[in-house]
Amino acid sequence: MTGRPDVLLSVTMVRPDERLLLDSLRAAGISVETALVADIGNVLNGSAPPPAVALLRNLSHREAAGIAHRLGHLGVPTLNTGTAIDICHDKGTQALLFGRHGVPHPKSLHAFGHDQVRDIALSLGWPVVVKPLSGSWGRGVVRLTDLACLEAWTGGRESADAAGKLFPVLVQEYVEKPGHDLRVVVVGTEPVVAIERRSADWRTNTHLGATVRRTEVTPVIRDLCDRVVALLGPGFYGVDLLEDVRTGELKVLEVNANPEFAKSSAQHGVDIAAHLATFLADRVRHLAAA
Repeated sequence: MTGRPDVLLSVTMVRPDERLLLDSLRAAGISVETALVADIGNVLNGSAPPPAVALLRNLSHREAAGIAHRLGHLGVPTLNTGTAIDICHDKGTQALLFGRHGVPHPKSLHAFGHDQVRDIALSLGWPVVVKPLSGSWGRGVVRLTDLACLEAWTGGRESADAAGKLFPVLVQEYVEKPGHDLRVVVVGTEPVVAIERRSADWRTNTHLGATVRRTEVTPVIRDLCDRVVALLGPGFYGVDLLEDVRTGELKVLEVNANPEFAKSSAQHGVDIAAHLATFLADRVRHLAAA
């Protein structure tokens, strides 16, 4: 780094998403530099100037949270904050937070062993969803439909994890949805786009082949996003919502602190990188005027 940048873009690698961000930030007249972990070390150690703002786009949630906390202690504002990244990294923490504050969310209970998974599944009723507390792209998420299915899952998991180090897991009620869920991208406090993710599979991750289509940001969607932002603080989030076909209620499934957007933006037409660049430019100017 040759001088103090307005925005430091912390990355593991520069993906299409980050290329769009770099172009949009520069088009907004904001100086930006990319930084690998070693470059962050230079900032923390004082051999490189701290930025006005840091944007965390590291692939590892744990790495991103660590960097955000350290830069925060240095006095550098980060997007997202370390606390927000920690919460988004842990689906169990989100479930507890949403439950405490009355945010609509599928009933989700922690299980610390196979017997507890069985007991919770029987109390919730079949089917149930079992998922790791952290992870993305639908990895490790399974739907169990009966005791035989549970026994098969337990046998496979005991073979791979005899010591039980991969517990706890989250056992969640299965919410029947109308063939799709919603991903809402929030920039700052504003839900800038809502996209419908549709799939024949019960999981609607785009990495598993779901198609996307832009849909309206309704008052209900906006209210749920406002409630999430009130808990996490302004930031850059992918808020996943699903509709319960039995009741019509919209629920917050989970929140992602590092949403990918390049591929979906090309389909729904909303320039998310430009929205994020505008938010960061306003943040930089506000800090400069303070």
